[in-house]
Amino acid sequence: MRVFFPLVALCLLASACDSTPDPRQTNFIVKKDYVTARYDDKSGRLKKLEVDLNKNGVMDTWQYMDGTRVDRIEIDKDENGKIERWEHYKDGKLESVGSSSRGDGVEDEWAFPGPTGILLRVEADTDRDGKVDKWSTYEPSSQAGVAPVLRSVDLDPDANGRPTHRLLYRADGSFERSEMMNNSAK
Repeated sequence: MRVFFPLVALCLLASACDSTPDPRQTNFIVKKDYVTARYDDKSGRLKKLEVDLNKNGVMDTWQYMDGTRVDRIEIDKDENGKIERWEHYKDGKLESVGSSSRGDGVEDEWAFPGPTGILLRVEADTDRDGKVDKWSTYEPSSQAGVAPVLRSVDLDPDANGRPTHRLLYRADGSFERSEMMNNSAK
């Protein structure tokens, strides 16, 4: 009987250490392997997951949450302290993917997928004044597994928020022509 009790106690202790801790008892932070979960101290809902994707000891991905719903994901793939990729979600679906064209942690380009997940357009703030000044439009390739084809690029060189120049491309992706626009609202 004496041998049985310590064995049961050891099994219970081992299983308790392996179970997920209650965030209310851990300052609303739970660390497990290469993931840190942060919970709202008032509601107890999950707010943020910090992940070390390549398991080298440096957090490189941050997933901002509202409970189980993903709002945004930020990725620092080269681990230089500057985000290179932002994934924005709405109602649980990917709405856009942001990037830093200069690799300096400033989000200045946004890619928008269509309903099937294929790239439809890319918007950019090339002069970083807070306004989009370049709009690129794509259409799905006629060949399965081939990247979408660039069809047009609208440019706003005077930074008034409306495109004045349009570059048009053929279905094979080659340049077709350039045209001036009537400065219509985009």
